[in-house]
Amino acid sequence: MTTVTSTAASTPSPNPSPDRPRVAVLGLGTMGAAMARRLIGADLPVTVWNRSIGRAEPFRDTPARVADDPEDAVADADVVLTMLFDGAAVRAVMDLALPRMARGSVWMQSSTVGVAATDQFADAADAAGVTYVDAPVLGTKGPAEQGTLTALVAGPPATVERLAPVLDAMAAKTVRVGGAAPLASGLKLAMNAWIATLTAGIAQSLTLARTLGVEPGLVLEALAGSGPDSPYAQLKGTAMLGGDFDPQFELAGLLKDVRLVRQAVPQPNALLAALEQTYASAADRGAADLDIAAVIRAFDQ
Repeated sequence: MTTVTSTAASTPSPNPSPDRPRVAVLGLGTMGAAMARRLIGADLPVTVWNRSIGRAEPFRDTPARVADDPEDAVADADVVLTMLFDGAAVRAVMDLALPRMARGSVWMQSSTVGVAATDQFADAADAAGVTYVDAPVLGTKGPAEQGTLTALVAGPPATVERLAPVLDAMAAKTVRVGGAAPLASGLKLAMNAWIATLTAGIAQSLTLARTLGVEPGLVLEALAGSGPDSPYAQLKGTAMLGGDFDPQFELAGLLKDVRLVRQAVPQPNALLAALEQTYASAADRGAADLDIAAVIRAFDQ
């Protein structure tokens, strides 16, 4: 397995404008592309790169610069934002990019990679003279497009202040988790465990109602306005009832996150084990690339 190199950056220190830092976005999947467009809309100088060039092509019609490789993308960046699928993807890309980042620049790592990988990336950034900010986000496709994500941020306070133009473009709320990694990644895992629990829970209740001869829609009707109700349960429950699984948050991604939580928790956890089994079952039934609402397939008889 490749590891992120810790070779010191050889490029000169950046000279950022406090209000308009130069941002390189590495990874243009559903979330990365939406976040890049928010940065462009905020009139920040943006460079984008994606391993599959097809995802970068739409950005040629924007003010953003499309880089040929990650090394080129980060060469003059004040802030490098990584938004990739998992730790292995981040490691492979930053093994190339980190040596080209300028000393004093910021690596804003927003992918959900877990605690262990976050620690490794922070160490590599420090060895390269780059400031690491642990900055995963809460939200799916819609909030990313609307700039209403919640950013979970752990990093030096002065650096987080420098990131204000970037965070303000993408997020409606920033939660400061502490002064260093991996605290923000830890909070992200805790939050995604809740999302996994809530989504699987409403799927189970809808399925139980159907099994017991009750119209499943009555579950949401009974829940509405009650103490246990939540907008998310209504949103995902409605999607389940309508079979609307257009991916806002792909099930494969949440399954990956549940496994990261299990790896981070030293003691056995029965609920996490059940969640992993449930989402894995749905993935095996063809739901991996669908929205997490498709977890209801795990309850099919």
